[in-house]
Amino acid sequence: MVPVLLLIANAWQSGATDSLGVLRSARRAQATFEATRRANLPERPGGWSGGSSRIIGRIRIWYESGVDDETPPAEPSRIRQARARLLMALAGAGAAIPGDEWIVGQRVRYLLEDGQPSAAARVVEQCRAVEWWCQALGGMVRHVEQDFVGADSLFAAALAGMPEDERCRWTDISPLLEGELAARYRRLDCAGRAALEARWWWLAQPLYSLTVNDRRTEHFARRTMVRIHEGRRTLYGLYWEDDLRDVLLRYGWPTLWTRNPPASPLVQSEPNVTGHDTAPAFHFAPRSRALDDPGNAKPEDWSLDVPNAWEYYAPAYATAFESLDHQAALFRRGDTCIVVAAYDLADDTLFADRPVTAALALAADERITAIVRDSGLAARARALTATAPCGPLVLSLEAVAPGERHVARARYGLTPPRQSPYHAAISDLLLFDPTDSLPATLDAVVPHAHGSTRVHADRKLGVFWELYGVDPASGAVAVSLTMARQGTGWLRRAVESLGLAGPRRDVRLEWQEVPETASITPRTLAIDLSGLAPGRYVLEVAVTPAGAETVTAHREIRIERP
Repeated sequence: MVPVLLLIANAWQSGATDSLGVLRSARRAQATFEATRRANLPERPGGWSGGSSRIIGRIRIWYESGVDDETPPAEPSRIRQARARLLMALAGAGAAIPGDEWIVGQRVRYLLEDGQPSAAARVVEQCRAVEWWCQALGGMVRHVEQDFVGADSLFAAALAGMPEDERCRWTDISPLLEGELAARYRRLDCAGRAALEARWWWLAQPLYSLTVNDRRTEHFARRTMVRIHEGRRTLYGLYWEDDLRDVLLRYGWPTLWTRNPPASPLVQSEPNVTGHDTAPAFHFAPRSRALDDPGNAKPEDWSLDVPNAWEYYAPAYATAFESLDHQAALFRRGDTCIVVAAYDLADDTLFADRPVTAALALAADERITAIVRDSGLAARARALTATAPCGPLVLSLEAVAPGERHVARARYGLTPPRQSPYHAAISDLLLFDPTDSLPATLDAVVPHAHGSTRVHADRKLGVFWELYGVDPASGAVAVSLTMARQGTGWLRRAVESLGLAGPRRDVRLEWQEVPETASITPRTLAIDLSGLAPGRYVLEVAVTPAGAETVTAHREIRIERP
Protein backbone atom coordinates (compact mmCIF):
# COMPACT_ATOMS: atom_id res chain seq x y z
CA MET A 1 0.00 0.00 0.00
CA VAL A 2 2.90 2.42 0.66
CA PRO A 3 3.84 2.88 -3.04
CA VAL A 4 0.22 3.76 -3.80
CA LEU A 5 0.13 6.39 -1.07
CA LEU A 6 3.46 7.85 -2.16
CA LEU A 7 2.36 8.04 -5.79
CA ILE A 8 -0.80 9.91 -4.90
CA ALA A 9 0.91 12.24 -2.46
CA ASN A 10 3.81 13.05 -4.81
CA ALA A 11 1.50 13.71 -7.75
CA TRP A 12 -0.65 16.05 -5.67
CA GLN A 13 2.28 17.94 -4.15
CA SER A 14 4.04 18.39 -7.48
CA GLY A 15 1.09 20.30 -8.87
CA ALA A 16 1.14 18.19 -12.01
CA THR A 17 -1.52 15.65 -11.17
CA ASP A 18 -1.70 12.61 -13.42
CA SER A 19 -5.44 12.02 -12.96
CA LEU A 20 -5.44 8.66 -14.71
CA GLY A 21 -2.44 7.51 -12.71
CA VAL A 22 -4.00 8.61 -9.43
CA LEU A 23 -7.24 6.84 -10.31
CA ARG A 24 -5.42 3.65 -11.30
CA SER A 25 -3.51 3.71 -8.02
CA ALA A 26 -6.73 4.23 -6.06
CA ARG A 27 -8.34 1.30 -7.84
CA ARG A 28 -5.31 -0.88 -7.08
CA ALA A 29 -5.55 0.15 -3.44
CA GLN A 30 -9.18 -0.91 -3.37
CA ALA A 31 -8.43 -4.23 -5.08
CA THR A 32 -5.63 -4.87 -2.57
CA PHE A 33 -7.97 -4.21 0.34
CA GLU A 34 -10.69 -6.48 -1.01
CA ALA A 35 -8.16 -9.27 -1.57
CA THR A 36 -6.94 -8.82 2.01
CA ARG A 37 -10.48 -8.85 3.31
CA ARG A 38 -11.40 -11.93 1.28
CA ALA A 39 -8.39 -13.82 2.64
CA ASN A 40 -9.11 -12.87 6.25
CA LEU A 41 -12.87 -13.13 6.55
CA PRO A 42 -14.04 -14.80 9.76
CA GLU A 43 -14.90 -18.44 9.26
CA ARG A 44 -18.46 -19.46 9.97
CA PRO A 45 -19.76 -22.93 9.14
CA GLY A 46 -23.03 -22.79 7.32
CA GLY A 47 -24.16 -21.44 4.02
CA TRP A 48 -27.19 -22.75 2.25
CA SER A 49 -28.42 -25.96 3.87
CA GLY A 50 -30.76 -27.10 1.10
CA GLY A 51 -33.91 -25.34 2.28
CA SER A 52 -36.09 -22.86 0.43
CA SER A 53 -34.12 -20.27 -1.49
CA ARG A 54 -34.12 -18.04 -4.56
CA ILE A 55 -31.58 -18.07 -7.34
CA ILE A 56 -30.89 -14.76 -9.07
CA GLY A 57 -28.36 -15.28 -11.84
CA ARG A 58 -25.18 -16.52 -10.16
CA ILE A 59 -26.43 -15.78 -6.63
CA ARG A 60 -28.44 -17.91 -4.21
CA ILE A 61 -30.53 -16.02 -1.65
CA TRP A 62 -32.07 -17.53 1.46
CA TYR A 63 -33.42 -16.18 4.73
CA GLU A 64 -32.30 -17.83 7.95
CA SER A 65 -34.94 -17.70 10.66
CA GLY A 66 -33.98 -18.11 14.27
CA VAL A 67 -30.50 -16.57 13.94
CA ASP A 68 -31.40 -12.96 14.76
CA ASP A 69 -30.10 -13.24 18.33
CA GLU A 70 -26.75 -14.76 17.38
CA THR A 71 -23.74 -12.56 18.05
CA PRO A 72 -22.06 -11.86 14.71
CA PRO A 73 -18.35 -12.64 14.53
CA ALA A 74 -16.12 -9.64 15.09
CA GLU A 75 -14.33 -8.24 12.07
CA PRO A 76 -10.68 -9.29 12.25
CA SER A 77 -8.22 -6.52 13.11
CA ARG A 78 -6.27 -7.22 9.92
CA ILE A 79 -9.32 -6.21 7.86
CA ARG A 80 -9.91 -3.08 9.94
CA GLN A 81 -6.29 -2.03 9.55
CA ALA A 82 -6.39 -2.68 5.81
CA ARG A 83 -9.55 -0.58 5.48
CA ALA A 84 -7.89 2.27 7.38
CA ARG A 85 -5.00 2.18 4.89
CA LEU A 86 -7.45 2.16 2.00
CA LEU A 87 -9.30 5.17 3.41
CA MET A 88 -6.00 7.05 3.66
CA ALA A 89 -5.23 6.21 0.04
CA LEU A 90 -8.68 7.29 -1.10
CA ALA A 91 -8.40 10.53 0.89
CA GLY A 92 -5.15 11.31 -0.89
CA ALA A 93 -6.70 10.47 -4.24
CA GLY A 94 -9.69 12.65 -3.45
CA ALA A 95 -7.41 15.56 -2.65
CA ALA A 96 -5.57 15.04 -5.93
CA ILE A 97 -8.69 14.82 -8.12
CA PRO A 98 -11.56 16.17 -5.99
CA GLY A 99 -14.13 15.96 -8.76
CA ASP A 100 -13.84 12.22 -9.41
CA GLU A 101 -17.18 10.46 -8.88
CA TRP A 102 -15.72 7.01 -8.30
CA ILE A 103 -13.28 8.13 -5.61
CA VAL A 104 -15.82 10.12 -3.59
CA GLY A 105 -18.28 7.24 -3.85
CA GLN A 106 -15.72 4.75 -2.53
CA ARG A 107 -14.77 7.07 0.33
CA VAL A 108 -18.40 7.33 1.43
CA ARG A 109 -18.94 3.58 1.02
CA TYR A 110 -15.97 2.50 3.12
CA LEU A 111 -16.52 5.15 5.80
CA LEU A 112 -20.08 3.92 6.25
CA GLU A 113 -18.82 0.34 6.27
CA ASP A 114 -16.31 1.36 8.96
CA GLY A 115 -19.07 2.83 11.14
CA GLN A 116 -18.11 6.47 10.48
CA PRO A 117 -21.26 8.15 9.11
CA SER A 118 -20.17 11.57 10.42
CA ALA A 119 -16.91 11.34 8.50
CA ALA A 120 -18.85 10.21 5.43
CA ALA A 121 -21.09 13.27 5.80
CA ARG A 122 -18.01 15.52 5.87
CA VAL A 123 -16.75 13.92 2.66
CA VAL A 124 -20.12 14.64 1.06
CA GLU A 125 -19.96 18.28 2.19
CA GLN A 126 -16.64 18.64 0.38
CA CYS A 127 -17.81 16.71 -2.70
CA ARG A 128 -16.79 18.41 -5.97
CA ALA A 129 -18.20 15.80 -8.35
CA VAL A 130 -21.33 16.42 -10.43
CA GLU A 131 -23.92 17.93 -8.11
CA TRP A 132 -26.62 15.27 -8.37
CA TRP A 133 -24.13 12.53 -7.49
CA CYS A 134 -22.99 14.43 -4.40
CA GLN A 135 -26.64 14.84 -3.40
CA ALA A 136 -27.31 11.12 -3.87
CA LEU A 137 -24.32 10.24 -1.70
CA GLY A 138 -25.60 12.66 0.92
CA GLY A 139 -29.03 11.05 0.76
CA MET A 140 -27.50 7.63 1.39
CA VAL A 141 -25.57 8.92 4.41
CA ARG A 142 -28.67 10.61 5.84
CA HIS A 143 -30.68 7.42 5.36
CA VAL A 144 -28.07 5.33 7.18
CA GLU A 145 -28.22 7.87 10.02
CA GLN A 146 -32.04 7.47 10.06
CA ASP A 147 -32.54 11.09 9.01
CA PHE A 148 -35.22 10.06 6.54
CA VAL A 149 -36.51 13.59 5.97
CA GLY A 150 -33.03 14.81 5.05
CA ALA A 151 -32.45 11.74 2.88
CA ASP A 152 -35.74 12.25 1.05
CA SER A 153 -34.91 15.90 0.36
CA LEU A 154 -31.46 15.11 -1.01
CA PHE A 155 -32.67 12.24 -3.16
CA ALA A 156 -35.42 14.48 -4.58
CA ALA A 157 -32.79 17.08 -5.50
CA ALA A 158 -30.56 14.40 -7.03
CA LEU A 159 -33.40 13.01 -9.15
CA ALA A 160 -34.30 16.50 -10.34
CA GLY A 161 -30.71 17.17 -11.41
CA MET A 162 -30.05 13.88 -13.21
CA PRO A 163 -30.10 13.46 -16.97
CA GLU A 164 -33.46 12.03 -18.01
CA ASP A 165 -32.16 8.58 -18.93
CA GLU A 166 -30.31 8.30 -15.61
CA ARG A 167 -33.41 9.36 -13.68
CA CYS A 168 -35.43 6.70 -15.48
CA ARG A 169 -32.96 4.05 -14.32
CA TRP A 170 -33.07 5.28 -10.73
CA THR A 171 -36.86 5.38 -10.50
CA ASP A 172 -37.25 1.95 -12.14
CA ILE A 173 -38.86 -0.40 -9.60
CA SER A 174 -39.12 -3.43 -11.90
CA PRO A 175 -36.61 -5.46 -9.81
CA LEU A 176 -39.01 -5.09 -6.84
CA LEU A 177 -42.06 -6.35 -8.73
CA GLU A 178 -42.99 -9.90 -9.62
CA GLY A 179 -45.40 -11.78 -11.83
CA GLU A 180 -48.13 -10.02 -13.79
CA LEU A 181 -47.47 -6.70 -12.08
CA ALA A 182 -43.85 -6.69 -13.23
CA ALA A 183 -44.92 -7.50 -16.79
CA ARG A 184 -47.53 -4.74 -16.72
CA TYR A 185 -44.96 -2.25 -15.41
CA ARG A 186 -42.34 -3.12 -18.03
CA ARG A 187 -44.82 -2.49 -20.84
CA LEU A 188 -45.02 1.18 -19.82
CA ASP A 189 -42.56 3.85 -20.88
CA CYS A 190 -40.71 5.85 -18.25
CA ALA A 191 -43.29 8.64 -18.07
CA GLY A 192 -46.18 6.17 -18.00
CA ARG A 193 -44.72 4.37 -15.00
CA ALA A 194 -44.88 7.36 -12.67
CA ALA A 195 -48.46 6.83 -11.45
CA LEU A 196 -47.91 3.13 -10.75
CA GLU A 197 -44.64 3.88 -8.97
CA ALA A 198 -46.27 6.52 -6.77
CA ARG A 199 -49.07 4.16 -5.73
CA TRP A 200 -46.68 1.26 -5.11
CA TRP A 201 -44.44 3.37 -2.89
CA TRP A 202 -47.47 4.69 -1.00
CA LEU A 203 -48.70 1.17 -0.21
CA ALA A 204 -45.18 -0.13 0.54
CA GLN A 205 -44.42 2.59 3.11
CA PRO A 206 -43.80 0.81 6.42
CA LEU A 207 -45.27 3.52 8.67
CA TYR A 208 -47.55 6.34 7.60
CA SER A 209 -46.79 7.92 10.97
CA LEU A 210 -43.33 8.79 9.62
CA THR A 211 -43.40 11.98 7.60
CA VAL A 212 -41.51 10.41 4.68
CA ASN A 213 -41.31 6.95 3.15
CA ASP A 214 -38.15 5.31 4.47
CA ARG A 215 -38.70 2.27 2.22
CA ARG A 216 -38.32 4.64 -0.73
CA THR A 217 -35.21 6.35 0.66
CA GLU A 218 -33.82 2.86 1.31
CA HIS A 219 -34.36 2.08 -2.37
CA PHE A 220 -32.48 5.17 -3.51
CA ALA A 221 -29.70 4.43 -1.00
CA ARG A 222 -29.46 1.00 -2.63
CA ARG A 223 -29.43 2.64 -6.08
CA THR A 224 -26.55 4.82 -4.90
CA MET A 225 -24.67 1.76 -3.66
CA VAL A 226 -25.29 0.01 -6.99
CA ARG A 227 -23.57 2.86 -8.81
CA ILE A 228 -20.66 2.72 -6.36
CA HIS A 229 -20.16 -1.01 -7.02
CA GLU A 230 -20.55 -0.98 -10.81
CA GLY A 231 -17.67 -2.21 -12.94
CA ARG A 232 -15.60 -3.86 -10.22
CA ARG A 233 -14.88 -7.35 -8.91
CA THR A 234 -16.81 -8.06 -5.75
CA LEU A 235 -15.94 -9.74 -2.48
CA TYR A 236 -17.68 -12.87 -3.75
CA GLY A 237 -15.03 -13.18 -6.46
CA LEU A 238 -17.60 -12.27 -9.12
CA TYR A 239 -17.51 -9.30 -11.46
CA TRP A 240 -20.41 -6.89 -11.13
CA GLU A 241 -23.33 -7.77 -13.41
CA ASP A 242 -27.10 -7.35 -13.44
CA ASP A 243 -27.74 -10.23 -11.04
CA LEU A 244 -25.69 -8.55 -8.31
CA ARG A 245 -27.49 -5.29 -9.05
CA ASP A 246 -30.90 -6.93 -8.61
CA VAL A 247 -29.85 -8.68 -5.41
CA LEU A 248 -28.70 -5.39 -3.92
CA LEU A 249 -31.86 -3.55 -4.99
CA ARG A 250 -34.13 -6.25 -3.59
CA TYR A 251 -32.33 -7.09 -0.35
CA GLY A 252 -29.86 -4.30 0.39
CA TRP A 253 -26.13 -4.53 0.89
CA PRO A 254 -24.57 -6.96 3.38
CA THR A 255 -23.28 -5.71 6.72
CA LEU A 256 -21.17 -8.81 7.37
CA TRP A 257 -19.30 -11.37 5.30
CA THR A 258 -18.04 -14.78 6.33
CA ARG A 259 -16.41 -17.67 4.56
CA ASN A 260 -16.91 -21.38 4.96
CA PRO A 261 -14.00 -23.28 6.53
CA PRO A 262 -11.83 -24.94 3.86
CA ALA A 263 -12.87 -28.45 2.94
CA SER A 264 -9.30 -29.64 3.50
CA PRO A 265 -6.25 -27.89 4.97
CA LEU A 266 -4.16 -29.65 2.34
CA VAL A 267 -5.98 -28.26 -0.69
CA GLN A 268 -5.90 -24.57 -1.61
CA SER A 269 -9.22 -23.28 -2.92
CA GLU A 270 -11.07 -20.04 -3.39
CA PRO A 271 -13.07 -19.23 -0.24
CA ASN A 272 -16.84 -19.66 -0.41
CA VAL A 273 -18.08 -16.23 0.76
CA THR A 274 -21.51 -15.59 2.26
CA GLY A 275 -22.91 -12.08 2.68
CA HIS A 276 -25.18 -11.48 5.67
CA ASP A 277 -27.78 -8.74 5.44
CA THR A 278 -29.27 -6.94 8.41
CA ALA A 279 -31.84 -9.06 10.24
CA PRO A 280 -34.66 -9.25 10.92
CA ALA A 281 -35.93 -7.96 7.60
CA PHE A 282 -39.53 -7.60 6.45
CA HIS A 283 -41.52 -7.72 3.22
CA PHE A 284 -43.43 -4.44 2.90
CA ALA A 285 -44.46 -4.70 -0.75
CA PRO A 286 -48.22 -4.89 -1.35
CA ARG A 287 -49.84 -7.57 -3.46
CA SER A 288 -51.04 -6.49 -6.88
CA ARG A 289 -54.73 -6.63 -5.91
CA ALA A 290 -54.08 -3.99 -3.23
CA LEU A 291 -52.41 -1.86 -5.88
CA ASP A 292 -55.42 -2.18 -8.18
CA ASP A 293 -58.07 -1.55 -5.51
CA PRO A 294 -56.58 -0.10 -2.31
CA GLY A 295 -59.96 0.61 -0.74
CA ASN A 296 -60.83 -3.10 -0.74
CA ALA A 297 -57.38 -4.41 0.19
CA LYS A 298 -57.28 -7.11 2.85
CA PRO A 299 -54.79 -7.42 5.72
CA GLU A 300 -53.24 -10.43 3.99
CA ASP A 301 -52.32 -8.20 1.03
CA TRP A 302 -49.41 -7.13 3.22
CA SER A 303 -47.49 -10.17 4.48
CA LEU A 304 -44.51 -8.91 6.42
CA ASP A 305 -42.94 -12.28 7.19
CA VAL A 306 -43.15 -14.15 3.89
CA PRO A 307 -40.35 -16.76 3.76
CA ASN A 308 -37.90 -16.05 0.94
CA ALA A 309 -39.87 -13.00 -0.17
CA TRP A 310 -39.16 -11.20 -3.42
CA GLU A 311 -37.70 -8.24 -1.53
CA TYR A 312 -36.82 -7.33 2.07
CA TYR A 313 -36.10 -4.22 4.10
CA ALA A 314 -34.74 -4.11 7.65
CA PRO A 315 -35.68 -0.74 9.22
CA ALA A 316 -33.17 0.29 11.86
CA TYR A 317 -36.08 1.27 14.12
CA ALA A 318 -37.67 -2.22 14.15
CA THR A 319 -36.21 -5.41 15.56
CA ALA A 320 -39.77 -6.76 15.57
CA PHE A 321 -42.61 -5.84 13.20
CA GLU A 322 -45.80 -7.74 13.98
CA SER A 323 -49.51 -7.65 13.24
CA LEU A 324 -51.50 -5.39 15.57
CA ASP A 325 -54.60 -6.95 17.12
CA HIS A 326 -57.35 -4.33 17.19
CA GLN A 327 -60.87 -3.37 16.19
CA ALA A 328 -62.00 -0.53 13.93
CA ALA A 329 -65.45 0.90 13.22
CA LEU A 330 -66.69 3.54 10.79
CA PHE A 331 -69.39 6.16 11.43
CA ARG A 332 -70.79 8.90 9.19
CA ARG A 333 -71.36 12.62 9.58
CA GLY A 334 -72.72 13.67 6.22
CA ASP A 335 -69.90 13.38 3.69
CA THR A 336 -67.32 12.90 6.45
CA CYS A 337 -66.38 9.53 7.88
CA ILE A 338 -65.24 8.99 11.46
CA VAL A 339 -63.07 5.95 12.09
CA VAL A 340 -62.48 4.65 15.61
CA ALA A 341 -59.63 2.17 16.07
CA ALA A 342 -58.75 0.57 19.40
CA TYR A 343 -55.88 -1.69 20.41
CA ASP A 344 -54.62 -3.27 23.63
CA LEU A 345 -50.97 -4.25 24.04
CA ALA A 346 -51.10 -4.83 27.79
CA ASP A 347 -50.64 -8.59 27.35
CA ASP A 348 -48.09 -8.37 24.54
CA THR A 349 -44.66 -9.16 25.97
CA LEU A 350 -42.98 -6.93 23.38
CA PHE A 351 -44.96 -3.87 24.46
CA ALA A 352 -46.53 -4.40 27.90
CA ASP A 353 -45.95 -1.51 30.34
CA ARG A 354 -43.59 0.23 27.93
CA PRO A 355 -43.96 3.73 26.45
CA VAL A 356 -45.72 3.39 23.11
CA THR A 357 -46.46 5.94 20.41
CA ALA A 358 -49.43 5.13 18.21
CA ALA A 359 -51.00 6.60 15.11
CA LEU A 360 -54.15 6.07 13.09
CA ALA A 361 -53.77 7.05 9.43
CA LEU A 362 -56.52 7.25 6.83
CA ALA A 363 -55.15 7.63 3.31
CA ALA A 364 -57.30 8.21 0.26
CA ASP A 365 -54.22 8.09 -1.99
CA GLU A 366 -50.52 8.84 -1.91
CA ARG A 367 -51.17 12.58 -1.52
CA ILE A 368 -53.93 12.79 1.10
CA THR A 369 -53.47 11.29 4.55
CA ALA A 370 -55.23 12.13 7.81
CA ILE A 371 -53.21 11.14 10.87
CA VAL A 372 -53.98 11.27 14.58
CA ARG A 373 -51.42 10.33 17.21
CA ASP A 374 -51.41 9.06 20.77
CA SER A 375 -48.79 8.05 23.31
CA GLY A 376 -48.70 6.39 26.70
CA LEU A 377 -47.86 3.20 28.53
CA ALA A 378 -49.10 -0.03 26.99
CA ALA A 379 -51.02 -0.95 30.14
CA ARG A 380 -54.61 -0.84 28.90
CA ALA A 381 -56.74 -0.50 25.80
CA ARG A 382 -56.36 2.78 23.93
CA ALA A 383 -58.52 4.23 21.15
CA LEU A 384 -57.86 6.76 18.40
CA THR A 385 -60.39 8.63 16.27
CA ALA A 386 -59.67 10.07 12.82
CA THR A 387 -61.87 11.76 10.23
CA ALA A 388 -61.63 11.84 6.44
CA PRO A 389 -63.92 12.52 3.48
CA CYS A 390 -66.03 9.42 2.90
CA GLY A 391 -64.66 7.29 0.10
CA PRO A 392 -62.26 4.38 -0.40
CA LEU A 393 -59.48 4.62 2.20
CA VAL A 394 -56.46 2.71 3.40
CA LEU A 395 -56.43 2.38 7.18
CA SER A 396 -53.10 2.00 8.94
CA LEU A 397 -53.04 1.61 12.72
CA GLU A 398 -49.47 1.73 14.00
CA ALA A 399 -47.86 1.27 17.42
CA VAL A 400 -44.16 1.74 18.15
CA ALA A 401 -42.17 1.09 21.33
CA PRO A 402 -39.16 3.22 20.34
CA GLY A 403 -36.94 2.22 23.25
CA GLU A 404 -37.25 -1.46 22.41
CA ARG A 405 -37.57 -0.93 18.63
CA HIS A 406 -40.77 -2.96 18.49
CA VAL A 407 -43.44 -2.13 15.92
CA ALA A 408 -46.96 -3.46 15.38
CA ARG A 409 -49.22 -2.51 12.48
CA ALA A 410 -52.66 -3.21 11.04
CA ARG A 411 -53.30 -2.11 7.44
CA TYR A 412 -56.15 -2.76 5.02
CA GLY A 413 -58.69 -1.02 2.81
CA LEU A 414 -61.83 0.59 4.14
CA THR A 415 -64.65 1.50 1.74
CA PRO A 416 -67.79 3.04 3.29
CA PRO A 417 -71.04 1.70 1.85
CA ARG A 418 -72.92 4.12 -0.33
CA GLN A 419 -75.53 6.08 1.57
CA SER A 420 -78.75 7.46 0.14
CA PRO A 421 -80.81 10.20 1.78
CA TYR A 422 -83.88 8.13 0.91
CA HIS A 423 -82.84 4.88 2.59
CA ALA A 424 -81.87 3.82 6.09
CA ALA A 425 -78.26 2.91 6.88
CA ILE A 426 -76.39 1.49 9.83
CA SER A 427 -72.85 2.07 11.06
CA ASP A 428 -70.26 -0.53 11.96
CA LEU A 429 -70.49 -2.19 15.36
CA LEU A 430 -68.08 -0.85 17.98
CA LEU A 431 -67.30 -3.14 20.90
CA PHE A 432 -66.71 -1.55 24.29
CA ASP A 433 -66.25 -2.48 27.93
CA PRO A 434 -69.50 -1.47 29.64
CA THR A 435 -69.63 0.42 32.91
CA ASP A 436 -72.52 0.73 35.37
CA SER A 437 -74.24 3.27 33.14
CA LEU A 438 -74.09 2.73 29.39
CA PRO A 439 -72.68 5.62 27.33
CA ALA A 440 -75.21 7.17 24.99
CA THR A 441 -73.05 8.77 22.28
CA LEU A 442 -70.05 7.90 20.15
CA ASP A 443 -67.85 10.40 21.99
CA ALA A 444 -68.81 8.80 25.31
CA VAL A 445 -68.18 5.25 24.05
CA VAL A 446 -64.72 5.81 22.55
CA PRO A 447 -62.81 5.97 25.89
CA HIS A 448 -64.24 2.54 26.74
CA ALA A 449 -63.60 0.90 23.34
CA HIS A 450 -62.46 -2.70 23.61
CA GLY A 451 -58.91 -3.21 22.32
CA SER A 452 -59.63 -6.12 19.97
CA THR A 453 -62.35 -8.50 18.78
CA ARG A 454 -61.31 -11.09 21.39
CA VAL A 455 -63.46 -11.06 24.54
CA HIS A 456 -63.53 -13.10 27.74
CA ALA A 457 -66.54 -15.26 28.48
CA ASP A 458 -66.80 -14.04 32.08
CA ARG A 459 -67.42 -10.41 31.12
CA LYS A 460 -70.19 -8.38 29.63
CA LEU A 461 -69.66 -7.02 26.14
CA GLY A 462 -70.88 -3.59 25.11
CA VAL A 463 -72.04 -2.98 21.54
CA PHE A 464 -72.54 0.49 20.03
CA TRP A 465 -73.96 1.42 16.64
CA GLU A 466 -75.68 4.30 14.90
CA LEU A 467 -78.76 4.28 12.68
CA TYR A 468 -79.06 6.87 9.91
CA GLY A 469 -81.93 8.19 7.81
CA VAL A 470 -85.00 6.79 9.61
CA ASP A 471 -87.82 9.30 10.14
CA PRO A 472 -89.44 8.93 13.58
CA ALA A 473 -92.76 9.81 11.96
CA SER A 474 -92.67 6.54 10.01
CA GLY A 475 -93.18 4.57 13.22
CA ALA A 476 -91.26 1.93 15.14
CA VAL A 477 -88.37 -0.03 13.70
CA ALA A 478 -87.74 -3.73 14.39
CA VAL A 479 -84.28 -4.47 15.79
CA SER A 480 -82.61 -7.84 16.31
CA LEU A 481 -79.22 -8.82 17.69
CA THR A 482 -77.85 -12.28 16.95
CA MET A 483 -74.72 -14.00 18.21
CA ALA A 484 -74.13 -17.04 15.96
CA ARG A 485 -71.43 -19.66 16.60
CA GLN A 486 -69.11 -20.33 13.67
CA GLY A 487 -67.16 -23.40 12.64
CA THR A 488 -68.42 -26.15 14.94
CA GLY A 489 -65.78 -28.90 14.94
CA TRP A 490 -66.29 -32.46 13.67
CA LEU A 491 -66.13 -33.93 17.19
CA ARG A 492 -68.95 -31.70 18.42
CA ARG A 493 -71.04 -32.53 15.35
CA ALA A 494 -70.48 -36.25 15.97
CA VAL A 495 -71.52 -35.94 19.62
CA GLU A 496 -74.65 -34.05 18.61
CA SER A 497 -75.52 -36.65 15.95
CA LEU A 498 -75.38 -39.40 18.60
CA GLY A 499 -77.78 -37.48 20.80
CA LEU A 500 -75.16 -37.10 23.52
CA ALA A 501 -75.39 -33.32 23.35
CA GLY A 502 -77.84 -30.86 21.97
CA PRO A 503 -76.94 -28.28 19.34
CA ARG A 504 -75.53 -25.07 20.74
CA ARG A 505 -78.07 -22.31 20.62
CA ASP A 506 -77.43 -18.94 19.11
CA VAL A 507 -78.19 -15.82 21.13
CA ARG A 508 -80.99 -13.75 19.65
CA LEU A 509 -82.64 -10.62 21.01
CA GLU A 510 -85.52 -8.76 19.33
CA TRP A 511 -87.29 -5.53 20.15
CA GLN A 512 -88.95 -2.49 18.61
CA GLU A 513 -88.15 1.16 19.13
CA VAL A 514 -88.87 4.57 17.66
CA PRO A 515 -85.83 6.57 16.48
CA GLU A 516 -85.35 9.88 18.24
CA THR A 517 -84.17 11.80 15.16
CA ALA A 518 -84.05 11.25 11.42
CA SER A 519 -80.33 11.99 11.11
CA ILE A 520 -78.44 9.92 13.70
CA THR A 521 -79.80 7.51 16.27
CA PRO A 522 -77.09 6.05 18.55
CA ARG A 523 -77.72 2.78 20.39
CA THR A 524 -75.82 0.84 23.06
CA LEU A 525 -76.39 -2.60 24.48
CA ALA A 526 -74.56 -4.84 26.96
CA ILE A 527 -74.52 -8.60 26.38
CA ASP A 528 -73.84 -11.23 29.03
CA LEU A 529 -71.45 -13.78 27.49
CA SER A 530 -71.32 -16.16 30.44
CA GLY A 531 -73.63 -18.72 28.79
CA LEU A 532 -71.57 -18.97 25.60
CA ALA A 533 -68.84 -21.50 24.94
CA PRO A 534 -65.45 -20.30 23.72
CA GLY A 535 -65.10 -20.02 19.96
CA ARG A 536 -65.74 -17.81 16.94
CA TYR A 537 -69.05 -15.96 16.67
CA VAL A 538 -70.63 -13.51 14.27
CA LEU A 539 -72.41 -10.67 16.01
CA GLU A 540 -75.15 -9.20 13.80
CA VAL A 541 -77.47 -6.26 14.35
CA ALA A 542 -80.39 -6.01 11.90
CA VAL A 543 -82.76 -3.04 11.73
CA THR A 544 -85.98 -3.05 9.69
CA PRO A 545 -87.78 0.30 9.39
CA ALA A 546 -91.51 0.21 8.72
CA GLY A 547 -92.09 -0.49 5.03
CA ALA A 548 -88.37 -0.50 4.20
CA GLU A 549 -85.55 -2.96 3.61
CA THR A 550 -83.52 -4.39 6.46
CA VAL A 551 -80.04 -2.97 7.07
CA THR A 552 -77.43 -5.06 8.88
CA ALA A 553 -74.03 -4.70 10.51
CA HIS A 554 -71.71 -7.60 11.38
CA ARG A 555 -68.71 -8.11 13.60
CA GLU A 556 -66.80 -11.37 14.00
CA ILE A 557 -65.59 -11.93 17.54
CA ARG A 558 -63.76 -14.67 19.41
CA ILE A 559 -64.90 -15.62 22.90
CA GLU A 560 -62.05 -16.92 25.02
CA ARG A 561 -61.78 -18.54 28.40
CA PRO A 562 -60.87 -16.06 31.15
